[in-house]
Amino acid sequence: MKQFNTVYHVEYGKGYILSMTPKMKDYLCMCYFPQSDKTDWVLLSALETDTDEFISRTKVKPEPSKAKGDPLQQALENLFGR
Repeated sequence: MKQFNTVYHVEYGKGYILSMTPKMKDYLCMCYFPQSDKTDWVLLSALETDTDEFISRTKVKPEPSKAKGDPLQQALENLFGR
């Protein structure tokens, strides 16, 4: 993995590694997602082993059960009238 490699975020879509900062025996990667104009951070080791829950080297589809079926989120929306 190196700078400007393509990555995918569950919410933000396709992006790329903007910078890599050494952290102990690992690297902290700052990823930029131009479609949503957002940045997110991921450890290089998590990216290489595909263990991060939001960012991956391959396209990621959000899990609909977590996004729509969260009872706590539904309770808060009902409470605040959303």
